[in-house]
Amino acid sequence: MSLKFGRIQYSEQTFTEQDFHKNQTLTSASIGVNHVLAKQDDYSDSVRKKLTVSGSHWAFIHGMFYLSGSTKVLEDQPADAGKFNWIYHNFNQHNDLKPFHTNKFYSTASIFYIPQQYFGERIKPGSFQLTARTGSYTNTTKEIIIKDDGNGNLHSPNAHHSQSATTFTGSSENYIGNIFYDLGVAVLTETGSWSGSVNYTDIGSQVTSSEKTYRYWNLNLNSTTPIFTSQYSIKINAGDFNRTMNASVRLFGGSGSLPSGSDVSQYFNLQNKLTGSGWSPYFSQIHLHRNQQEEPLIVANLPRSVKMRDDMDIIVTFRMDH
Repeated sequence: MSLKFGRIQYSEQTFTEQDFHKNQTLTSASIGVNHVLAKQDDYSDSVRKKLTVSGSHWAFIHGMFYLSGSTKVLEDQPADAGKFNWIYHNFNQHNDLKPFHTNKFYSTASIFYIPQQYFGERIKPGSFQLTARTGSYTNTTKEIIIKDDGNGNLHSPNAHHSQSATTFTGSSENYIGNIFYDLGVAVLTETGSWSGSVNYTDIGSQVTSSEKTYRYWNLNLNSTTPIFTSQYSIKINAGDFNRTMNASVRLFGGSGSLPSGSDVSQYFNLQNKLTGSGWSPYFSQIHLHRNQQEEPLIVANLPRSVKMRDDMDIIVTFRMDH
């Protein structure tokens, strides 16, 4: 084996980040996925102002996402306070060319929580779809589809009651809720009706009625995972590293002992069949060391051995994902 060393220039190294997406299909049975019907001022103890689970989730969503957009808070704000005063809305998460609407938030909301283990860094904008069915798995009466527009607004392209089902994007009137891609939270805020018998806030909940109608749902989304890649370009100039230290190619390399006397110098000569002008060694690996005395930090295996050249430079580029 031949070991020879060279130095990698800083300009020959790059470090890049690339997002990879994976489709996820989730249901109410998926571990960690949760749905809550939130209600404003829903107390288990009105004297002590102790909120129920439903009331706590409404207060959380209201304070986290809709504080400055709600009628309740706007009544206490000065006229010049501006539409948004909550820090989340200053994170530039949305495209200004496609508005992010938060003008609908009322006393009830249907909330879907998605754990980070499913969406990674964030939900890919434009990939979210909620599909809900009424009836049972074997007897579906209606299928409700809700999608995001890529800017955090939810809409239903197949709604029975809609201002414009075919032009659902970009309107502050016909959107029905929001999705917060970085946090895995989807909120249906529209209190109107998807059809004459199904309200948006019913989606995801079990509804008790004389017909015993239930809501079954699943979520489809693309998770986002960043992959960090280091790239190294190794340039071998023509004629460099064109010798070998492999003992088997020496005149006495296979004898196991050095010749005596004046013949010692011949040990370093190549065998006669390897002295032609067309002969060059091959290499099949590149090792990256911190210094020559340490073990290699990275070993790059080439798919095939490469012959060293006297007449042209060789550039080997390899990547490593982190």
